[in-house]
Formats: sequence, C-alpha cells, structure tokens
Amino acid sequence: MMKKSFFILLIISVWSIYPYSIHATSHLTSRNEVVTFVEKAFRAQVSLSKEVREMEEMKEILEPYFSDNFIYLFLNENLTGEQGKFYTFGNEFGKYYLPYYQFSEQTTIDIDKERNSILLYEYYEPIVFGDKIYEGAYEGILIRKLNDRWLITNMLSDKEVRSILNSKEENYSTLVYMPLFSIENQVTYISKNKQSQVLNINRM
Repeated sequence: MMKKSFFILLIISVWSIYPYSIHATSHLTSRNEVVTFVEKAFRAQVSLSKEVREMEEMKEILEPYFSDNFIYLFLNENLTGEQGKFYTFGNEFGKYYLPYYQFSEQTTIDIDKERNSILLYEYYEPIVFGDKIYEGAYEGILIRKLNDRWLITNMLSDKEVRSILNSKEENYSTLVYMPLFSIENQVTYISKNKQSQVLNINRM
C-alpha cells in the first residue's frame, strides 16, 4: 500500500516540473492521420515495458498522445519499479491500454470539427473458444483537442459506445463536454474505488 502511494506522489510531482512535449499533434483532419496517431499512441504505451526508465522519460513518451489524467490513470494501474527506475507490466491487454484496433471496415472514425473531438470505435465479432463464447462488443476511445493539442482522453466501453449510437446527439455531447478531473480529484476518485489499495494523499 505504501509503495503504491509512493508511485502516486511521484507521478503527480512530475506534472508540475515537466511541460508538455513539443511533438504533440495539433492537426488531425483525416482518417489516415487519426489511424497513425492512435497506432503511435499504442506503441508508446507498449514501449514502456521494454526497459526501465525514469518517471520523467515515461511522461515524455506518453504526453504527445494522452491527456495528463489518462497518463496518470495508466501509470497508476500499470507502473512498477524502485530506486527511481520504473517500467510497466508487459501486458498490452491490461487496464488503460488502448484496444488493439484492426482499422478495418469495422472501425468507425467520426471527426467532429465543431466540437473539437474525434470518436473512434470498432466492433469485435463474437468468438467461440472451446466451451466459452465471448459476445461481440464495441471498444472505443475519445480524442479531444485541448489547448490546441489532440489527446486521447477517454476509453469507451461497449455500453457507452452503444449509448452514443442509439442517441448520438444527446450522449455524444455529454461525453465530449465531460469535465476533465484535476489530478487531485483523480486521486480522490481512485482512492474511493480502490479502498484497500490507495491511500488518500491529502491525509499523508
């Protein structure tokens, strides 16, 4: 528990020291550009399991593609290491890893210039594996333009994607304008949902 809390404090402290990367993307106007952006974002996540790095380097690798809040959640869930050297668990199917999109005809990319947002989702067909049947499901992400940078801010569940498709105007607006938590609020949110794993930083 104390080790997890140390990671939380370390992640937060890095935010106040290192500004965002100059390589952040400011233009995403076509399907091909979005596909390239998401592929690079996924590779950035996976690369963090290949060697130990300092926290600052991890942030520099992720920040051209993800919001600060998303990076925090990803590292908080997958980070391990000690003595200033860290790496992530090498499971690209873990929590907050981007889905492994095929970018096929099943992949929809909806670029909404008016809302400065991009909705990407893909339908995965049902799979039969032995005696188990895995139902078909959507997996999606929301990309938003924040401070003139396109960043991945949300991962969308099957239920959320279906809700958007059933009533796009109402639900999509809710997602697009969903307020971004501050890092402090994010810690409080996590501590409430991981009662036995994360300490409330304000009490430390």
